[in-house]
Amino acid sequence: MFGNTIFKAASIVCIGLAVGAGTLAAEEIPWPLAEDYSRDSRRIDEYIKSLGTTTNSKVVGEFRKKLRARVEEDKKIVAAGDKHPRYEQAKEELGRYDVFLGRMGQKLYFIFNGEVDLKKNNVAFQYAQLRIPKSSVRVKSMDGKNVYFFFGDERVYLEGEDLKEVQKQFRQLWYTLYFLQGLDDPDFKKYRAMADACLRYTSMAMKNNKPENVDYKPMPTPGKLNSLAPKALALARKSSSHADAVAVVIDADDWTVERSKAGVILRRKVGGWVIKPMKRGKRAFRCQFAEPWTGNGYGELILYGIGGGQFNVK
Repeated sequence: MFGNTIFKAASIVCIGLAVGAGTLAAEEIPWPLAEDYSRDSRRIDEYIKSLGTTTNSKVVGEFRKKLRARVEEDKKIVAAGDKHPRYEQAKEELGRYDVFLGRMGQKLYFIFNGEVDLKKNNVAFQYAQLRIPKSSVRVKSMDGKNVYFFFGDERVYLEGEDLKEVQKQFRQLWYTLYFLQGLDDPDFKKYRAMADACLRYTSMAMKNNKPENVDYKPMPTPGKLNSLAPKALALARKSSSHADAVAVVIDADDWTVERSKAGVILRRKVGGWVIKPMKRGKRAFRCQFAEPWTGNGYGELILYGIGGGQFNVK
């Protein structure tokens, strides 16, 4: 069956993350049988996120034990027929339980990328998509053996809040898998296989999350408009996201003129890179600067946009 070996390995990793008491007690975890999760998908997002704040797997284990005991009781009531005073309630709770598990499993489609073949008991893993505070990170292999964290096509080293967020999402995956363990429905088996793979490869990426595994690229090459760099640096430092910038490299040779649909000149733009210090090396962030059209000429340079790529430089 899918998941037995990997589930045990993932359990060890998850328990290894359990430092101190969890932030949730078993009685504080929302009772899924009391809510219809088919009506609002955001509620299941909140549910899964709350599980990620729990670093003590015993808490969720105690909760799952109570939940499954209630489900087994409901099954017996429904099987006995509609004469039981709690028949309708039990029937409704069983339906909500299936929706709850299905919603948890469906969230894996936003994370797992690959193919699952239940007949051959095989998972072809491509990558796992995780979120960190200001971007997204992929868990994937570059050589078919070693697994790393990636931004785009480059390996990165996660630390601080970024690493804490990935660890939290790892716990979310682990608890999702934990809720699905032991269930025979084919969809649930598929979800388990997806969660298993994401957990296995994320744990491998965590082990390889070392500064020496970071990919670096050469510093951007200045273009003919790099004379704008001093002004551009001053503008970048005034922004909240690039206040610590140490340099700007304008790599464009010419302006790009932007016009309205009617053909009226709006501004001219130029691309560049904001260079920021990191704990290890530096990082280049794509940005755009512009000079607005005043009607008689172009005005003062402004920081027009941030985003569109980033990479590490030495």
